[in-house]
Amino acid sequence: MRKALAGTLAATMVLGMSMTAYAVTGTTTGSGSGTGTGAFEGHVDKDVVAVTLPTDNNTTTFAYKMDPEGLIAETNSAKYSGQSFEAGANVYFQSAENTWTKDSAKLKVMNKGTVDVDVTIAAKTDANTNVAMSTTKTFETTDTQAKLYLGLQVANQTEVAVDTTETAGKVTVGLKGNSDNYEITSVDGGGYGYTAKAGVPDTAWNSFEFGMTGACNPNGDYSATGLAGSNVTVTWSYAVRADDSSATLLDANAVADAAPSITTTTYTATSGSPLDITVNLGAGEKAAEGISKIRNLNANTDVPAVRYSLNGNTLTIDAAFITNNMTAVNSANGLKLNIIFDDTAKTEVTITVTAATN
Repeated sequence: MRKALAGTLAATMVLGMSMTAYAVTGTTTGSGSGTGTGAFEGHVDKDVVAVTLPTDNNTTTFAYKMDPEGLIAETNSAKYSGQSFEAGANVYFQSAENTWTKDSAKLKVMNKGTVDVDVTIAAKTDANTNVAMSTTKTFETTDTQAKLYLGLQVANQTEVAVDTTETAGKVTVGLKGNSDNYEITSVDGGGYGYTAKAGVPDTAWNSFEFGMTGACNPNGDYSATGLAGSNVTVTWSYAVRADDSSATLLDANAVADAAPSITTTTYTATSGSPLDITVNLGAGEKAAEGISKIRNLNANTDVPAVRYSLNGNTLTIDAAFITNNMTAVNSANGLKLNIIFDDTAKTEVTITVTAATN
């Protein structure tokens, strides 16, 4: 009994100690709040429309000469000293300095924006009572009518014949934008912008070229007094590409890094006249700044630096060098020149120079 009573008293003491009361001070509830202002960082419009078109009022690229009777060839181009004319042609465009060919020089359209655009190239001739516009550049030997064919060439699309109407010589193509060439920019304390990255080369934008070609009926009668070719007007325009556009969307051809190159590797030369070569110095990390040297492969010697110069994309071999090497130019295999650029890879391109024939 005494043991049980002692245990009970001990438990009572512990229980009593755990129920000690504490005094309550202040209020029994509480609350608080804080308000933050909302700020909008801004909006950047990433739909950029920026299309580079050829120079307006171009009067030389599409000017041409009609020579259906082959007078230039028959006289070895005596009327045009120092000029080279493509053999077999009878309509000539001045495609390069001192060079006339059946195909005109090409003009370029470049999309420097981020959105796709549709570009329309259209060509139209004036009415001509003496020379009819032909829908083909192939003429029957029995056809004696004075006829002219002018064809519009746009990118890789089918060539179309040009006439006096607004619709015949017209081609529309889609040209892709390139948002990879843009970045969001800002300055301390300023706003935001969306601008093209610094140092972006032209090759990094999608582009296409267009031009014209021509031929006239060699069997036609061109004896009419005051006969002249038909003036041709070429126009170009663009608009943001609609979602339901039916125009062919060209494949992207933008190249950020491109090695130097020479597209045309066969040239004709005339004694006493310089030779112009169109070069592409490339772009980005692979680009060249100029020409390292030119090697005369026929003589196995370097061409003296004073004999050539580079102005933009035109490499000119001077008249003295051409004159001194006409033996090689007139040879069966022509004069071989190895052009070496000063890019890191030391890109080499070999061109062949032969004598101009008319």
